[in-house]
Amino acid sequence: MPRRPELDALRGLLLVLMTLTHLPTRLNVYSSQPFGFVSAAEGFVFLSAFLVGGSHAKTWDTPRRLWVSLRRRALKVYAHHVGLLLFAFTVIGTVGWLANRPAIRNLLDFYHQEPLTALLSSLFLLYCPPLLDILPLYVVLLFLTPFVLLAAREAGWTKVLCLSGLVWVWAQLGLKQALYTGLGDLAWLPVRIGQSGAFDLFAWQFLWVLGVWTGSQRARVKLPDERASWVVLGGAWVLSLLFLLARYEVEPFVWLASEPVLLDKWTLAPLRLVNFLALAVLADRGSPRVYHWLKPRMLVLLGSASLPVFSVHLVLCLLSLALINENETPLDSLEEFAVLVVTFASMLLVALHHRRRAALTG
Repeated sequence: MPRRPELDALRGLLLVLMTLTHLPTRLNVYSSQPFGFVSAAEGFVFLSAFLVGGSHAKTWDTPRRLWVSLRRRALKVYAHHVGLLLFAFTVIGTVGWLANRPAIRNLLDFYHQEPLTALLSSLFLLYCPPLLDILPLYVVLLFLTPFVLLAAREAGWTKVLCLSGLVWVWAQLGLKQALYTGLGDLAWLPVRIGQSGAFDLFAWQFLWVLGVWTGSQRARVKLPDERASWVVLGGAWVLSLLFLLARYEVEPFVWLASEPVLLDKWTLAPLRLVNFLALAVLADRGSPRVYHWLKPRMLVLLGSASLPVFSVHLVLCLLSLALINENETPLDSLEEFAVLVVTFASMLLVALHHRRRAALTG
């Protein structure tokens, strides 16, 4: 799949929203779910899967090449995750303990209680502290992707999507909790379910498989007829508007949010999934036009270096937690401004460095 700058821009926008959400500033109230009951995480996971599916759509006929490529990518993401873990456990953990920073101590409470167990289990992706639980999800999904693509080649996408959907349904019924309970009865587990990361792999794999399927199909099959797509587009607009009004508690649409369990982020609950798919349809249709109008070069720059930019944003987010004092007083206006400037300047510098390296090696 040729590089599409509008997708890089969209990924850059998601990185900006994710950064604003993770930083301890007052802006995270507005950036966490600005377009409905959907966060940047859903978009980032789906878009990553879409690009993986599109770039490997024609390599499933050569399984060895497919395995090598995706294993290399997964190991690269894993290396970033290990680097972030070591930074968090050493620098951030020490600062939180010595300076008595409650935000950091709460973030790494299990590590402070059992450092050796936490370190070893984190390397096996069993212990995933808050903020450090997205890359492990990505690593596991990348390792599973060859199985998905090869199964789709042998059995067809319909069976793969149905099986993935059934696992998602099971996740809504408590698969992760049942698995941890069962394993806890049979064997020793180093971490409890609350320390395994907020994202439910059994639910989020469905969004990933949908993304891989969509990217693969887009790379292999031409777009559907324009007239037929207007029906889907109209339905997406209606659903997105309904969820947006409910998100901002506009009467009489608040009833959509009356059952929080149906909008749960961590299990990718049904209404949240519907909301995301509606927004994804709009983004797919509108992103090329918006990109053509705005030409957001900075967003393209950030999106084209998504992994290193994501990693440096986590480093700055963790460091910014050290500014919250023992009374958990929020940052003042000057501190907020400084945190925002330093964070986004660092992200842009990392993206520029990545582009220069890519130009030299390419």
